Amino acid sequence: MRNPLTALRSLAPSGRHRAPMPGGPLIALPMDVEPGEFAHCPAEERHTYHAVQADGARRCWTCNTITEAGA
Repeated sequence: MRNPLTALRSLAPSGRHRAPMPGGPLIALPMDVEPGEFAHCPAEERHTYHAVQADGARRCWTCNTITEAGA
């Protein structure tokens, strides 16, 4: 039978850690990331975060309402 303290010490961290990754950590981002901005949403009648599409239109992230460019 093992000593209970020996069993607990085997579960404790040893103090050795992995070396940091060269170039910093990698950050995974979804492939469909779109630039955005806070703008007035006519459907919700308040300022919400909108994705800005390539044609300048804005899509509300809360309700998916699309506002045409320049509106």
